[in-house]
Amino acid sequence: MSRKKRNNSNNENRETEIKSDSAAEEVTEEVAEAAETIGEEVGKAAETVKEEITEKVTGTAADRLKDVLADEKRSAEPETKSEDAESTEDTDAPKKKKEHKKLRHGALSTVYTVIFIAAVVMLNIVAGILFKKYPLKLDLTKSGIYSISDESVNYVKSIDTDVTIRVFAKEDNFVALNEYSKQANEVIKRITEYNNRIKAEYIDIDSNPDIVSEYTDQTVTAYSILVETVSKDRDGNVVTDEEGKPMKRIRQVSLLDLINFKSDVETQVSQYYGMSAEDYVVQTTGSELQGFLRSVQGQLIDASTADEAFVSALMTVTDPNPITACVLTGRDEVADIEYLKKLLTANGYTLKEINITSEEIPEDANICILPAPAVDYMDAEVKKLDDYVTNDGKMGHNLLYLASFNQQATPKLDEFLEEYGISVGSGLICENDKKYYYTQPFWTIAADISGSYTDGLASDAKILFFGARPVKLLQEGEHGKLTVEALIKSTTGAYIADEKSGSAIENGQQTYAAMATKVSFSDDGSNTQSHVFVTGSDRMFSSEYLRINQYQNREYAIGVINSMTGKTSSGITIEPKVITGSIFDITAEQIRLLKIVFIGVIPAITLFIGFFIWFRRKNR
Repeated sequence: MSRKKRNNSNNENRETEIKSDSAAEEVTEEVAEAAETIGEEVGKAAETVKEEITEKVTGTAADRLKDVLADEKRSAEPETKSEDAESTEDTDAPKKKKEHKKLRHGALSTVYTVIFIAAVVMLNIVAGILFKKYPLKLDLTKSGIYSISDESVNYVKSIDTDVTIRVFAKEDNFVALNEYSKQANEVIKRITEYNNRIKAEYIDIDSNPDIVSEYTDQTVTAYSILVETVSKDRDGNVVTDEEGKPMKRIRQVSLLDLINFKSDVETQVSQYYGMSAEDYVVQTTGSELQGFLRSVQGQLIDASTADEAFVSALMTVTDPNPITACVLTGRDEVADIEYLKKLLTANGYTLKEINITSEEIPEDANICILPAPAVDYMDAEVKKLDDYVTNDGKMGHNLLYLASFNQQATPKLDEFLEEYGISVGSGLICENDKKYYYTQPFWTIAADISGSYTDGLASDAKILFFGARPVKLLQEGEHGKLTVEALIKSTTGAYIADEKSGSAIENGQQTYAAMATKVSFSDDGSNTQSHVFVTGSDRMFSSEYLRINQYQNREYAIGVINSMTGKTSSGITIEPKVITGSIFDITAEQIRLLKIVFIGVIPAITLFIGFFIWFRRKNR
């Protein structure tokens, strides 16, 4: 290469370097000018960052410019060198060209870095000013329920009757309790904004003590919350009492309804004290208000459920066809259905507990739940069940029976179920396929969900079971006025294992849950049905499993109960806050695959990439 060409090349390189450095300085000056417009306090922070960036860029550029000028000086020397020296220069030319190329790329990288840092600084400055001027409301929950959900908004807008939300405290005092009462107050405001037929009242109970006498069926104290409306019949006419006064439909919202306890708190209280966390804090603190305050102060809470609490209360008082659900107790029931009760209450059901040994089942109860009685029913108690379901031949009543492997022998209950073509066998349903169980074959996943009660479920829905007893269909299909169908089944490769030995006593597909339906016909040709739902696993609807997001136990539970009671027309399903979101994520088969991926595949790929990068750098 001639000296002239080398000079031209060097000049071009020098001009490129100078232009790049000039561009960097221009970008820095523009960043400084933009930062100055933000304000004095913010400008100081931006000026500090600018000075640091400018010092770094200027220093780097100066060093590189010094190298370029040195190259220019060497190239301008007289041609007095020997042929050997000239030959050496020609040999070094490609090397210098490569170095100049690196310098150009380095300068551009510096410019891009400066621009990026400046952009980040400016973004933070602007964001800080905006947040200071327009403060954001903090979301207290993991699932974004500070404001009411879109589904709740649609339901609130659809309400076509006058409703009053009464808070028995001054608004300022109610808001000042803690962050959860403040959030609840915001939810009330949102509800009243979306529908002008809903209004909120704040009543100082100390200044208006006589108002308590209006609510003889409720316990009203300071900070109580009532949602009420005038009671109407199915034709829309106002229902009056004996004195001609309009009757009211009232739902009380507890302060503890506004919060959800942490999963471990619920579990520990249930295990050690045999009660819900809500009952425990009320019992230990002496009142609902103190229980609410102490629970928040003690950080026992992980979520707000104000949205669900108020919308479910609205559903209860405005539903033209209110549904009552009874939980039958008195026989050492072993099933944990606390969350199921919350689920029903949240969806507008009126919940009652009936001791089957001493009380009668109310005629207005639409569905009764038997949560795995450990002790068998007496003849008189079985008769109560039978009379309830048949309803003097008119039908229209429903029964949800949860069996468990923890039950004693229940021959009288078994005989009652046989009248509906169903029995619950012994042993546990197990799976051979690792895709359908966890660490133990009796900890199973059912994917065969069929029958008439799958509305709203995804086609790939799965239900989680533990220690499920097999449900046997004594007369499957339609037989006169009785129809029996299997709703949830295992795979064809399943088997029934003896509880003690673990050995298989029956092979083939098994039934987890079934439904029996009896029908009565009226003279006009219409019919009324009574449903009996039976599952061999109380865990199917247990609090622990209903909280899990990965499986559809919760959706199936509310769906099948809504279908049985005819409540599917409500148009909304409220699910209380799920506090256990990632339990039982993977099956045994998935665990095996993950071990292969993380122990074998990923390390191998990492080693290959590392070796490839090392090899390329070595041979540059």
